[in-house]
Amino acid sequence: MNRSRNIAFLKLFFFSLIFLGCNPSMSEVHGILTGTTDYIGRGYTKSNSDFAIQGNLDYQHESGVYMGASASNVNFGDRYFADSAKVEFAPYFGFTHELTKNHDWRVDVQWTRYLYDGKIFGRDADYNEFYLFVHYRDLLTLRAGISDNFYNQNAITGDYEGTLRYPITDYLQISSSVGYSQVEKVLEYDYLYWNAGLTAYYKFISADLRYLQSFEATNSEVTSWQYDPEFLHATVVFSLSVGF
Repeated sequence: MNRSRNIAFLKLFFFSLIFLGCNPSMSEVHGILTGTTDYIGRGYTKSNSDFAIQGNLDYQHESGVYMGASASNVNFGDRYFADSAKVEFAPYFGFTHELTKNHDWRVDVQWTRYLYDGKIFGRDADYNEFYLFVHYRDLLTLRAGISDNFYNQNAITGDYEGTLRYPITDYLQISSSVGYSQVEKVLEYDYLYWNAGLTAYYKFISADLRYLQSFEATNSEVTSWQYDPEFLHATVVFSLSVGF
């Protein structure tokens, strides 16, 4: 029943994106398709350290309202369970507002719903997350996220991240992120994670090479779930993206 509702919701959401994007004077629609050697989420892998194909479709209205959806294959290391999740869908809705007249600073608020086509370690795992972003030009992004029911495990969690970017040329950019994921009530650990990498751009194609690592911040050792992903140890990820 949950899967049928998820599919119906996603069909409605994607058709809404396509319909809204048909008026070019009022909107902008962007899409991106990415292949990556590992789907990393806040200090742990969501693809069991394997290849992932990801897509995103995004609509933005001139009022600042935006909506979109992303999808990726996933593998949480639970294939021995029946009906294990293989795909993650993440529709989102938000609003962006310019804080200064020169467009240097802006703020976003966003709701995202994470949906899975199956279960994770035998449990339904769909959940909501609410985000606040603060941007300075394209150089700095600060993000705070809160879930009221992380992985549907009846626990409130938080995630906090800062990202710095610097363009070396018109075609090359270096960037680095540092974050703290407060999820020990669900995943046994709180994660401190960071990454640094180089991104190359050419027309509608980009390639990214990134080093990632995470560390145990705290350890509760008391969870009611079998999912306890390992930390990233000196992980290098390569991604290739095509967009419009």
